[in-house]
This record gives sequence, C-alpha cells and structure tokens, in this order.
Amino acid sequence: EPIPAPEPVAPPPADDCDDTSDLVYVIDREEEALYLFDPATVDFTLVGALDCGIWAGSPGSMSVGRDGVAYVRYSDDTVYAVDLVTLDCTETSYGSNFGHFGMGFATENSATWQDDLYVANGSQLASLDTATWSLNTIGPMPSQSELTGNADGELWAFLPLETPAQLSRIDTGSAAVLSSFSLPGFPDPQGIDTFAFATWGGEFWLFVRSYGMGNSTDVYRVTATGALQLVWEGSGMDVVGAGVSTCAPTS
Repeated sequence: EPIPAPEPVAPPPADDCDDTSDLVYVIDREEEALYLFDPATVDFTLVGALDCGIWAGSPGSMSVGRDGVAYVRYSDDTVYAVDLVTLDCTETSYGSNFGHFGMGFATENSATWQDDLYVANGSQLASLDTATWSLNTIGPMPSQSELTGNADGELWAFLPLETPAQLSRIDTGSAAVLSSFSLPGFPDPQGIDTFAFATWGGEFWLFVRSYGMGNSTDVYRVTATGALQLVWEGSGMDVVGAGVSTCAPTS
C-alpha cells in the first residue's frame, strides 16, 4: 500500500517575523525595561520601559512570539502580552494555578513555521494556548527550569537547581529527556538569585545573578557540544527573563 503524501505546510503570513527581532529579548528587573541582547557582539541595547501595572509584582519569565508579541509572567503569576513595537502591555486571561513557570516557543517540527508555547513549573511540562489560555499538561519535569526553543522543532530546558546544572532537550509530546549536557562549574544553586535562558544560532545563553550586594547578571555561553564559558562577569544588568522567537537562526 503506498505511503500517503505528507500534508502540505501552510505558508507563513506575509508579515511573518516583521515585528519581531531575531535577537534575544531580555528583561532587566531593576529598571523593568526590555533590552535586546546580540549574541554576536555580547551587547545589550535598550528597547524601552515596561509598564504592565503596579499590581503585577516583578517580571519573572518571558517568551517571544513570531508575531511581534512577548508574553511576560509576573511574580503574582499573571501573564501580560507586550507589543514589541509599541511596548503596549495588556493583561491576558491566563488564570491557572500552575504556579511559577518558565516558558518558550518551539516550532511543531523542523518543516513548519508554526510554533507552540511551552511552560514548565517545578514538576511538570505543559503547553499553553495563547488564543484560549488553556493549559495542557504533557509530563513530569525533575525540577524548576527555564525553557527555550527554535525553528528546528527543538525544546530545551535549563535546570540550574540540579547538581550539576543540566541543559536538556525535551520531547514536546511526553516531556522525556532526549539528550542532556551537564554543566560542571556552574554556580551553586543555593546562591542563585535569578536566571534566564535562550538559544540562538545553535548555542545557548544563560543569564545568572547570584545573591549579594552589588552583584549583577553574569552571562554564560554554552556551545552546541555543551562547553560552558563565562563570557561576561558582572554585566551591570539584572536579567530575570529572556525570550527568543522561532524567527531566530538555528546555526
């Protein structure tokens, strides 16, 4: 019996990625401001201040869509949609009791531009529908993580509380670990204040601040083979969220 032909991939919208940079967006907690981080130059450039209301607490995690919208989870677990061109901020109808989570977009597979938003709390991976804000639990996670994904259909989790810290590729259908890098030499989890995480160009960028007066975010690079490098100690930033769209390069 002949194998059926694969379903044709729908073309992206004409304005696909027009309003989203293919660099990494980060949030500075101290300023409550949005910056662009360029992995090629290891530089931060101010985009503008966030104004998502005084009752939301402080920003805690961020993901970035291809359509020019960033989603920011605040410390009270509300989620806001931020227009990346105007920086207009709108509270979404998200209202689950899933708890604090990290989040990131990944395409459905390497042959399509269509992507999904994934979230992970301290014990579970789920997908989150940004049209209805319904949550679909996928499977267990070992500990608190941040997520990032790419246009190759890959979802990656950074687990800084493991000993040693882990960087793992996660199956989007089951939450199973497909592959993993250990990161010996990463800061002691007991000393970590904030962390954020994004992939770009086939590598990974970790933004980590340790507790202590005067400390600021250190920037680490993890190569495609899992080598950990401290590239900027004391950046002067207080990065609490990082997001990269699936428009970003994968190599």
